Amino acid sequence: MLAVHARYRGRATRRAELVERSAAALSTLDGVGEFEFLGVEDICADVDTATAVCEVVMALLADGSWAISIGVSGSDAKKTATEGLKPAARPGQVYATVEPTVAAGTGSKDAKEKAKKDSANIVSAFALLSFVLGKRTAEGREATSLVRSGLNQNEAAEELGISKQAMSQRLQAAGWAAEGAGWQLAVNLIAAADLDA
Repeated sequence: MLAVHARYRGRATRRAELVERSAAALSTLDGVGEFEFLGVEDICADVDTATAVCEVVMALLADGSWAISIGVSGSDAKKTATEGLKPAARPGQVYATVEPTVAAGTGSKDAKEKAKKDSANIVSAFALLSFVLGKRTAEGREATSLVRSGLNQNEAAEELGISKQAMSQRLQAAGWAAEGAGWQLAVNLIAAADLDA
């Protein structure tokens, strides 16, 4: 079972309304349950797949105003995600907590070590993705957003009124290839941890 807990850390004056709108928008993503409000700044939802977890986390990272916790659990992923979010969490930080499970032939100590390593690997993948997103210019965010929405480079270039070569350069400068690789790594790590939970 998977869940995402997010805490708004931005400076909006009407933060409760912003958090509510964000929760409603995130709940429309495929494989994402309805976000539950846990306070003015906190929302949490069960998520069906590792891909859906990555979509939620990337949307929150792109906004830049959220601290995020991912929970992977065999019983209560929401609780695991909520407990994993540190009180002093800063915007752009991603935490992950994988609950250890004792498989046949594996000792409790080994299970705890594996869960700790899985958690650290997921956090590392999102730290790299956060770094890539943080270095993007407005033009890079615009270009990657169009390609992520399903347009090919030619269509995205036409939408922006630029040449295919200029579009290619924008995507390269925006770290599009690195984002794709990091995304796949994060999906794979979460999916593997979920199988073990």
